[in-house]
Amino acid sequence: MAGKRIVLTSDPTMMSSYHGGVLLGFAATLPEAVMPNWIFERLFCPPLPAASDGSAMFAPCGMRKVEAALLESGFGRDELMVAHPAHLDRAIGSDTEIVGITHDDPLGKIAVREIEEMINRGAPHNRSKFLSLINHPLIKEHHPRLVVGGNGAWELLGEDLPIDHIYLGEGESDFPDICRHIMADREVPRVIRGRAVPGEEIPVNRGAAIAGIVEVGRGCWRGCAFCSPTMRTLRHRPLDRILEDARVNLESGQRDILLHSEDVFTYGSSGMKPNRDKILRLFSSIKELGPRTVDVSHMTLGTVHKNQDLLRQVSEIVGIGSDQKYMSAWIGIETGSCRILEMHMPRKALPGNTENWPEIVRDCYRLFAEESWLPVASLVLGLPGETAQDVRATIDLVDSLRSYTGLILPLFFSPMVETRLGGIEGFGRSRALPEHWELVGMCLEYNLKHLKTLHSYYSERMTAGPAVHAALTAINLVADLALNKYLQRMKRGEPPN
Repeated sequence: MAGKRIVLTSDPTMMSSYHGGVLLGFAATLPEAVMPNWIFERLFCPPLPAASDGSAMFAPCGMRKVEAALLESGFGRDELMVAHPAHLDRAIGSDTEIVGITHDDPLGKIAVREIEEMINRGAPHNRSKFLSLINHPLIKEHHPRLVVGGNGAWELLGEDLPIDHIYLGEGESDFPDICRHIMADREVPRVIRGRAVPGEEIPVNRGAAIAGIVEVGRGCWRGCAFCSPTMRTLRHRPLDRILEDARVNLESGQRDILLHSEDVFTYGSSGMKPNRDKILRLFSSIKELGPRTVDVSHMTLGTVHKNQDLLRQVSEIVGIGSDQKYMSAWIGIETGSCRILEMHMPRKALPGNTENWPEIVRDCYRLFAEESWLPVASLVLGLPGETAQDVRATIDLVDSLRSYTGLILPLFFSPMVETRLGGIEGFGRSRALPEHWELVGMCLEYNLKHLKTLHSYYSERMTAGPAVHAALTAINLVADLALNKYLQRMKRGEPPN
């Protein structure tokens, strides 16, 4: 085949339905020696359905935005394809000039590095499958220009890999012109920095997004020193364009909608004070489209704590307890230490006070339990200046949350390029204190305790059949037994191995 001039794709860890349960994608952080590929693909990251021409019927939301930007800028459907990774032979050929790859964690530098150090069992699935993709035989044969973008593109800086261009920033702004420059054989820098796109210019998707994701806005005003979204200007999309994206997902057969921004409660505002009318209208309008469930991707605890009645109103509009069992949201606890909060994220608790951070977190967890919201929380271990006393404060906070259903993910600090801590050395196993291991063990114990309940709740959204659910239940039981010895060792303040 001659192929398409521009091919957009990613590896199977990014191009999966995850059986409708996006948290299953975390299995990509495990190596094949721990999670064999046949189990990984059948139970955790099954392939997306492909159309007859080899295109992917669903794709990451960011890839869909780039596809829409290319089409709006004048490229034709006959020149462009969002390709299924298992059918690249129908997309890449002698006419292919550009292969654009979107990835959130191509080398496992975010959520994987500490796991890899702990278990020492080889490269994780996300890294090995990304490396396999960029070395695909058709790419080697036809030599298209390889451009890698997405939230994890920064991981490739300084790496010796067969990649022509690393695209940092937003793709809708400059990627169409970059493609034209490449096709005209003009000089294009290896590292490209895309400009921010105004909210009203973020395009409407032309195809369905994985997990029914609908982008509400971009950016964050809180300015946490280690976080890349805080480097982006806060802006939001007009409601009519949000609803168009939701319709695209629902018309494709998706049944669930996931509203995405860094803090959904900032929608329509300039930051600290929510615009209640716009937020309630957003959820009401989405609900009127008739999805099976509605969720949000991210919320900030400072906003939730000050606007608890707003969360209750959203719960009522969505129909928690009647139309759906629960809602979920990603939140950032990051630390239980008020000192570390003041040092690296002084606006995290606003409009509350930094010194009240542990109580803010606990109050929000009580609210989540009352309203049937499931929080998926992150902790950042090893931020510069962190002491044993700081970690002990986080241990005390996590211990106080033990009875609340959710997930808590402890991540070793890994500097992201172009953040304020981007030039600081990352935190690894060799520098971990006994208190760090105790905290990781406590989080593992917390997650295993609530895993069965979470599986029960998530089954509401999952598309898997009874056999997959039974297998996942069995894996939960095996994991509980297999990880217990490591858990107990870490809770004593010792490394897992």
